Amino acid sequence: MSNKLFVLVIILMFFVAFIVVSVDKDETPREKLAQMLPLGDRSTPTVEVSASESRKYEANEFVTVASLELHGKDKELLFKQLTSRRASIFEQMKSLDVTESDIEQNTVEMRKEWSYDKGTRSLTGYVVSQLFAIRSSNRSTAAAVIAALSAELDVEINQTTASLRDKESLKKEAIRAVGKKALEKAENYAESVGGKLGKVIAVNGDQYGDGVSFRVLGARKAMDYASAEDFASMSSVADSVEISASIHLVAELLQ
Repeated sequence: MSNKLFVLVIILMFFVAFIVVSVDKDETPREKLAQMLPLGDRSTPTVEVSASESRKYEANEFVTVASLELHGKDKELLFKQLTSRRASIFEQMKSLDVTESDIEQNTVEMRKEWSYDKGTRSLTGYVVSQLFAIRSSNRSTAAAVIAALSAELDVEINQTTASLRDKESLKKEAIRAVGKKALEKAENYAESVGGKLGKVIAVNGDQYGDGVSFRVLGARKAMDYASAEDFASMSSVADSVEISASIHLVAELLQ
């Protein structure tokens, strides 16, 4: 008789456990979190607002990335030619008021060129190349750099980007501005229902991370599709930059 009672108790315990697990599965993470919070926290009304701020600035820093590439059969001769061509390019940049300190040079690279005939591979020569990043302080100089480099047959221009020298401080200004805007917005909502704003409970950027984005404006044509005339003008160089910040704020609503 005691064995039957013991089996019955085990079955009953299993049934109760199954019910508890089933109920727990139906609860959302938010409901579980709400159950874990003190009653006071759950009963405090809140105000939730979102705000954004965009500011446009004239670009004051431009970087043109270009590569110098030479082909030949003699490795030593190629390296000498590369040194000579690099010095010539530096002289051209100097005439445009671009100093050597404004030019960042990458390591020289060399690769072999091959030909294939009926499955047989033969060495036909070598390729040496070097990448440059040329910094300009204004848009007209950047356009002149592009025009000069585009006239060189052994130089390929990859891209020219526009930016701001004091980008990080301007981002901080945008964040402060959007935070102030969100607080004012939350205060207006609180006052509209006869209350006032309490302490801030949470503040976050947007879904992309810190809530700050950086966008280049004003380039009317992409570099890959610009014509020779465009290279000689400033139409292929962006002229401004936009910094945008967004925020989501949660604060207490006091009655």
